Amino acid sequence: MNTVHPIRQALILWAIFFILAVVLNGTIPFLIGADLHAWISSTVYRVLFPLLIYGGVFLVNPLILIKGWQTVRQPAFLVPLLLALAAISLWYVLRGIAVVAVLVLAYLHWRYDLSGLGLRSFGWKGDMGAILLYGLLGVLPNLLRLGTFSFVPGSALLAGLDRLFANPASSIENLFYFGFLAERMSLKTGKWLTPAIIGLMYTAHEMTNPEYWYGGMNFSMTFVGVILVTALYQWRRNIIPIWLGDGLRRFFTAFF
Repeated sequence: MNTVHPIRQALILWAIFFILAVVLNGTIPFLIGADLHAWISSTVYRVLFPLLIYGGVFLVNPLILIKGWQTVRQPAFLVPLLLALAAISLWYVLRGIAVVAVLVLAYLHWRYDLSGLGLRSFGWKGDMGAILLYGLLGVLPNLLRLGTFSFVPGSALLAGLDRLFANPASSIENLFYFGFLAERMSLKTGKWLTPAIIGLMYTAHEMTNPEYWYGGMNFSMTFVGVILVTALYQWRRNIIPIWLGDGLRRFFTAFF
């Protein structure tokens, strides 16, 4: 197997994403003289960004590279994919509609086998362990803090479900970074170097978003967190524990 080709595909696709993110987050508001806060909050941006980034770069292109255009253009594949694309583009406007993308991925995997994007399992016990470990990433920082705790199970459940089904960052973004990028980068960089590379790529991704700068996001913690999650993915080579673990982490974070 030629390992150079899939790695080049992954790097080119990530570079396209990064350029698009910079253009959408900085270049366009600069050219039109718009305030960054107003631009990021605008309906145009909140439809355009997920459509181009989550839908086009993170979902459609990896599917074409994995399954081939001959398969993707079949009506039984293309029509559900277009529905997922529409749902992803409207997830800011119609909260909860992104669940359509999750259902479409489940259908496409059942019908066409998306194991090449990390939808596979090598044992449910190990997968359950990975889910719990990922969930602990959310609960441990809170447990280590001194002070009293308040428990809000209702809000925690909603936060977990929202992360799993209503936010493409949990489903589509994780699919791209781990099932697509990490899977291919590890062919060349191995299991020790790949987590750091994915961590750098994801942190650079987050740094293109002005909202995270305004909010004082700790990018060093993002880097460390993504390294750990990438290591979990390389252990299981299954995106589903990463997706479920992400939801469990949000549940624990909101619960305590």
